[in-house]
Amino acid sequence: MRHSRLFLAIVLVSVAVTPATAQRGGDPITLLEAARSKTPQNVAALRGLGVAYYKAQRFADARAVLEQARQLDPKDGVSTLYLGLAAERLGDLTSARRAYESYLTVGATRRVKLEIRTRLVSLSRNEAIASAKAAVANEATITATPGSVLTVAVPPLRFNGTDSTLKPLERGMAELLITDLSRSARLIVVERDRMQALTDELRLSESERVDAATAVRAGKLMQAGSLVNGIIQQVGANQLALDASIVTVGTGVIGEPAQVTSALDQLFDMEKRLVFQLFDRLGVTLTPAERQLVERRPTNNLQAFLAYSRGLQASDDGRFEDASRFFESARALDPGFGAATARFQAAAAAATSGTPGAEVSTTAIESSLGAGTEGQIAAVAATGVIVSPVSALQATVNNVTQSVNPPAVAAVAAVVTTASPAAAPAAAPLPQRDATSATTGTDQPLQTGQVVIIIRRP
Repeated sequence: MRHSRLFLAIVLVSVAVTPATAQRGGDPITLLEAARSKTPQNVAALRGLGVAYYKAQRFADARAVLEQARQLDPKDGVSTLYLGLAAERLGDLTSARRAYESYLTVGATRRVKLEIRTRLVSLSRNEAIASAKAAVANEATITATPGSVLTVAVPPLRFNGTDSTLKPLERGMAELLITDLSRSARLIVVERDRMQALTDELRLSESERVDAATAVRAGKLMQAGSLVNGIIQQVGANQLALDASIVTVGTGVIGEPAQVTSALDQLFDMEKRLVFQLFDRLGVTLTPAERQLVERRPTNNLQAFLAYSRGLQASDDGRFEDASRFFESARALDPGFGAATARFQAAAAAATSGTPGAEVSTTAIESSLGAGTEGQIAAVAATGVIVSPVSALQATVNNVTQSVNPPAVAAVAAVVTTASPAAAPAAAPLPQRDATSATTGTDQPLQTGQVVIIIRRP
């Protein structure tokens, strides 16, 4: 049977390389610094210099330059990644976490994203612990300046009742309130893990009950101006009452309580009614879009949420094997419960290694770039080559063509024209200054080519 051929031609615009900087013999950082001085708003020059600084272990210089590059182009994955790596090497875990989280949105290398997701578990935990220790150590200085009333902390609620199986709701309900209060752009809400780390540092968990004075102290240390002091009261066998008040941290004044009562199986409705009352007590008016976000529910399955809350309790107690089982149960009961899946992965990693994500180092993350588009851009920076930003579409096309017909060399070079998959391109040297650029003094010649992928239809 005759076979027809389907020809798919993809026209690629190659990354623009500055030939002058590709010449051998010059110090890469010196060349890149000169390029940055010549065009200080050039993202490619800033990114290349930042990566070169990082590879030379000049982490402070790298962070400063990469921050400039990222401000000019927030969607540049390489700048974002190396900004996170530099911040972590400098011990700035908060900046590192934020940069890594941004890379998950703008980055293009799948393996790096997997590494970062694992690393963030350990990084976030270490960040929270370091922040708590620093707060306690500098308590006199921190508490001298009151926080804004629009900065809100939500410690675990207190459960009063005879059914001990409901006690983990202390953690679960606090997390729901934190999530919903965070929907308002006017509020800054302290993250649950940071609050728990401070709780551990103050050893609040040793007592069954956190008194108001201790809670206010914790709020001051978190630089929160408002604190949600909540109680879950069991009323009868299957009914709960939720009671929460806004405490002004600077004065200790307790505001008018927000209260709701309903059957246990109406727990999620109760939480929504309670949080809308808390917004009123805080003087916050939600936009229609924010109100819609608050109305969203992570799950509608009460048993899944109870298992999730037990997982939070076990995790806070350091019982990661138990926590992973509870989170696994929660996601089994509700496969769409995204938070349960994320918590399960973190707890399972912690149960295995003791410190989830600790085995993923900055070196491992950087090496995971491999020979893909972002890896090539980072690799040539150490040689003083400037590579222009690659669009998301072009990066995708490049990655596809590389997977079908891998290049003979990993370095970024001119696109090679080939008429058949069987005709493998020869190793291409780094581009040098051509006659046109030598004559005109132009350092940005754009080289183009065409790759033809032949797909045989059976």
